[in-house]
Amino acid sequence: MGFFGFGKKEEKAEEKKGSAEAGTEGRYEDACALCGKGPTEKKWMGKYWHKSCMRKSRKFAKGMF
Repeated sequence: MGFFGFGKKEEKAEEKKGSAEAGTEGRYEDACALCGKGPTEKKWMGKYWHKSCMRKSRKFAKGMF
């Protein structure tokens, strides 16, 4: 047990490795609005998105204005 959360990084790193090995896990089985792959993690305005695709589209849209 760590002081102010220190020492818990090892546990989080192990959890990330486990999820990466299992493949892409998402809440929704629908295809992504941007890349067309599934499963997805977010639903926004009736479309399903990966978190990374959502970030890419926001950065692209910000550059248009």
